Amino acid sequence: MKHPFKPKFSIPFSIWALGSVSFLLKISSVIIYALSPLFVTQVLGASTFIIGLLEAFIEAITLLTRIFSGILSDFLHKRKMIIAIGYLFALTSRPLLSLATSIGGVFLGRAFDRIGNGLDAPARDALVGDLAPPNVKGACYGLRESLARAGSFFGSLIAIALLWHTQNDYSFIFLLVSIPIFLALIVLLLFVKDPVNEKFQHRKIKKKLVFKDILAETLALPLSFWLILLLSGLFMTSNFSGAFLILRAEQAGFDIHLIPLVMVIQNLGTTATAYPVGYFSDRVGRRSMMGLGIFLTVISNLFLAESASVFMVLAGVLVWGAQMGITSSILAAFLADSTPEDVRGTAFGLFHLVNGVALIIANTLAGWVWSVAGPTHMFYTSAIISAFSAIVLPFIQKKTR
Repeated sequence: MKHPFKPKFSIPFSIWALGSVSFLLKISSVIIYALSPLFVTQVLGASTFIIGLLEAFIEAITLLTRIFSGILSDFLHKRKMIIAIGYLFALTSRPLLSLATSIGGVFLGRAFDRIGNGLDAPARDALVGDLAPPNVKGACYGLRESLARAGSFFGSLIAIALLWHTQNDYSFIFLLVSIPIFLALIVLLLFVKDPVNEKFQHRKIKKKLVFKDILAETLALPLSFWLILLLSGLFMTSNFSGAFLILRAEQAGFDIHLIPLVMVIQNLGTTATAYPVGYFSDRVGRRSMMGLGIFLTVISNLFLAESASVFMVLAGVLVWGAQMGITSSILAAFLADSTPEDVRGTAFGLFHLVNGVALIIANTLAGWVWSVAGPTHMFYTSAIISAFSAIVLPFIQKKTR
């Protein structure tokens, strides 16, 4: 008798390698993400308004790059090359930030970093879908997400240690975190396979028609794809920035020197859930696992809204991290199920574009509600929006392709 949870395929080595690459990249990225605002305010003396403008421009660059990356990876069908170029941009950004002596220098460094991220994300997610055997696709996306979040977890701890050990020498830290990116690039080039589509081989004879073909096939994607895009956009409108978790912890009386532990706990929750839930989604279906993620989002918001102590805040942060692990891997697997290989990069480019716009709306809304009505109402608003997104779930196919 077959065991219901025994996978029919094992996870390919290239998926493990791609997950390891994400682990190394996240170690570096989370340190840059956490320390660059401190560098801008403490060293360069810029205001929070300048930081807001900087982040807005950077996010716009990221969104444009992501859709370009997805289309280009379908046109060339060489996803690994696009990812590698992204890592070269990220690798260049670290010395630029290390040498920065003005806001312009920081903007250039962060722009290179986010261009790298924009090139990486759609091509990487499409490549996981290309490599993953159908019966373990959810597990493959979950594994990559877990390893990436583990990188964020360790990166947060390393950031604390580096600040203490170097006595806040930001320039040295920015240069030092080039090392994980360099190692990630080596692992990518040596150990990640880039499968070639037979349909693309036939298309090489008529390259002039490729972009038209990609557009036509994207518009012809099944209804399930557009429903998943709608689900993702609605749900991500409830997903505010981790900065609001930090503010809530600070309000609850968390010691200022231990504030980075909020991100550590969040990433711990994400790391612990992404792979197991991805694995079970291959066995019991994606809809029930996505429903679990939405339910945990509501529960986390209730904890944070009614938090009367540090421990309640940390419990809410842990559950918030858990929902991120679940929903990130399930939405990616959902999308891969509904898209053919030759337009998967474009599909993921649209996916990241929609999510990026939704996150901008989410953070703008969260900031406005927090300032007008207070944090409790902000967390309740997030809970309502996330619960509302569940109305799309019954219309998405129960079984994967």
